[in-house]
Amino acid sequence: MSRRIKNTISTKELLQAMGGIRDCYVKEADYAACAVRKQQPHRWYVAAGMAAMLALSILLPNLNKATAHAMQSLPVIGEYFKLVTFREYRFDDGRHSADVKWNKIYADRAGTDDSEEAGKQAHKSAKEINAQMEQKTEKLLKEFKKQVGALGYSSLTVDSKVVTNSSKYYCVMLSAFSSQADGYQADAFYTIEKSTGKLLELSDLFPENVDYVDVLTAQIKKQMRQNMKKDENNVYFLDTDTPAALFDKIDENQQFYINGKDEIVICFAEGDVAPASMGTLHFVIPQKVVKELQKNQ
Repeated sequence: MSRRIKNTISTKELLQAMGGIRDCYVKEADYAACAVRKQQPHRWYVAAGMAAMLALSILLPNLNKATAHAMQSLPVIGEYFKLVTFREYRFDDGRHSADVKWNKIYADRAGTDDSEEAGKQAHKSAKEINAQMEQKTEKLLKEFKKQVGALGYSSLTVDSKVVTNSSKYYCVMLSAFSSQADGYQADAFYTIEKSTGKLLELSDLFPENVDYVDVLTAQIKKQMRQNMKKDENNVYFLDTDTPAALFDKIDENQQFYINGKDEIVICFAEGDVAPASMGTLHFVIPQKVVKELQKNQ
């Protein structure tokens, strides 16, 4: 940071500064992702309170961890939900490597109506998601550590990211890739409804006694057959003589998320509905398919 504070602050600079807190300020102290240099006190003068707030908006996010969290709680600057990295683990001995991030969701001002009930529910949902993500991450890391020192090679990468942050939904994906003899991708999705703060399951999107499973399954099978016609390399477990491999229907609470267009995206793990070589699979359900079934959104 320069020793002098610029008198002119561009709109772009202001928005970048107020848009979020850099992850490196909320990581554990035992992993110094970025160093903050000690700086000499500045002498600067402000003609009005607004000018002071603009200057602080630029300066404070770049100071320390405590300031970063404090800024997230301020009105306007903070977001409904925030995904931050609080711990990292890295290992590499030439044969085995790991890059693992523990991320948490914070819900400081959740609920689009800022209601107390929605806020409490949002905190509860965030806590539940965080617990699930930590449990999955710890399990994967435990399995990786068993391989360290053994013959062969292995690797593990775990991270999470926001896939949707719309006016209605906040969706996070926990992504894990592990390899030993073969590589395997495992993803988990979590969707929070902002207006209620509730962690949603697929069944929550539809009224009771609505046969959404068959409707969504039919749409997915239709897309599978279309994909196979377009490319012969696309293969799905359809019309097979092996009952154990046949894709029958989705689960009532199949993994899903909602994209930025408010469309349901149904997610499958490797090997669930197609050969593992095709990886994880996502199918976007057009809104017109579920318009008459879905609850008012």
